[in-house]
Amino acid sequence: MTLSEFYSSLGESLDEVLERLRMESRIVKYLGLFLSDPSFSELKEAFACNDAHTAFRAAHTLKGVAANLGLNKLSASSSELTEDLRPGAFTANSPALLEKVESDYKAAVEGIKQL
Repeated sequence: MTLSEFYSSLGESLDEVLERLRMESRIVKYLGLFLSDPSFSELKEAFACNDAHTAFRAAHTLKGVAANLGLNKLSASSSELTEDLRPGAFTANSPALLEKVESDYKAAVEGIKQL
C-alpha cells in the first residue's frame, strides 16, 4: 500500500500532511513511531481503572498526535472524548466515545501496518 492509498483508505488527505511534514519519508517514519505511542493503551488502562484524569490526558495526547499525522477521524473522536472527560469524571457518554476512538484507532493501525 502506498502512503496516498493509506490516507485515501481512511478518507484522509496526504496533501494536508505533506504541507505540515514536507516529506513522505518523514510521514512514514512518524506513522511507524505512532504504533509504539502509549497514549491509546494508557487510555484503555485508565478506563479499566476508573481513572478519569489519566484518561483525559491520554485522550488529549492521542488527539494531538493523530492531528499532526493527518489522522483526522481519530483526532476528532479523541477530541470528543477529551471534552467529555474535561470536567475530571466519566459521563454516561464516555464508554460510547471510547468505542469510537477505539474503532478509529484500529483502522489507523491496520492501515499503518500495511504500509
